[in-house]
Amino acid sequence: MNPTRLRRFLSVPAAAFVAIVATLTPGLTSSASARITRIVIDSVQSPTFAGTSFGVVGQYERIVGQAFGEVDPRHPLNAIITDIQAAPRNVRGNVEYRTDFFLLRPIDMSRGTGNIFYNVVTRGTRTG
Repeated sequence: MNPTRLRRFLSVPAAAFVAIVATLTPGLTSSASARITRIVIDSVQSPTFAGTSFGVVGQYERIVGQAFGEVDPRHPLNAIITDIQAAPRNVRGNVEYRTDFFLLRPIDMSRGTGNIFYNVVTRGTRTG
């Protein structure tokens, strides 16, 4: 994959994670924050679904990777995270985390709807 194309879709997962955190935790963006510090793309399959084209959107590509981030364990909104006070801290005093992601996106983004569907994976079971 060429570097220009890689940069183009790296911004999609990062923006999605920021939007998801803001949506799922009302008020969090103004008083506390969790932040993504790094995104690693493990694989890209383009096109996916054996090249099948879906309506006006066309073909999709599958992007699989990991997002690394950190959260402030001292903030009251993070107190609901089980055992966060016992977790190791980095040099900034934050707790680091890693989450896997699986992204399907139109190859030609101009033909997409601009909407995102996000599925929260719990206990290691991905649906869809």
